[in-house]
Amino acid sequence: LLANAQTDGVFQLESAGMKQVLSKLSPSCLEDIIACVALYRPGPMDSIPEYLENSHHPEKVTYKTPLLKPILDVTYGCIVYQEQVMEIVRKLAGYSYGRADLVRRAMSKKKLDVMAQEREYFVHGKFDENGNLELPGAVRNGVPEKIANEIFDEMSSFASYAFNKSHAAGYAVVCYQTAWLKYYYPVEFMAALMTSVIDNNAKVTE
Repeated sequence: LLANAQTDGVFQLESAGMKQVLSKLSPSCLEDIIACVALYRPGPMDSIPEYLENSHHPEKVTYKTPLLKPILDVTYGCIVYQEQVMEIVRKLAGYSYGRADLVRRAMSKKKLDVMAQEREYFVHGKFDENGNLELPGAVRNGVPEKIANEIFDEMSSFASYAFNKSHAAGYAVVCYQTAWLKYYYPVEFMAALMTSVIDNNAKVTE
């Protein structure tokens, strides 16, 4: 049903653009639906062609460092979720959960001064006032400086639009439930759907 884009009345998946993505992707698991919900909005949309290509040709997926593989393999090498941004700064540069969330917020609100400071910490690490290493930074974890900067740039350009996976997952479950009801109980589903728009002649006709 979803791969054929027969999604009129299916929560979050009704638009013409979303139907195109579904038909090209042919989702086969809940993770695919979660990604569709997160990607089909301004900003992340730019990643859709790469996501589709990589989903059908996993051999084309590349990682700037092997440390990214466990974080991005579920999305075929693409950064899709805010949680992935947080996990990247944690795994590559040694951030705590709290500090990773500060970076996520700075990126989403485009706080340029904070981001410039965090770039330095992400790449080269941070010492406390007593000279003790507070967080190691990506270079100490074996990531070349140039690659670390490229990863930070990618996160920065993406994070201002990124969706959080927890939100997308909640949406995707309801997508799946409504699709399931439409497939197995089409008469009851369509009757309920038309009842919900009974005062809108155009929608009923549609």
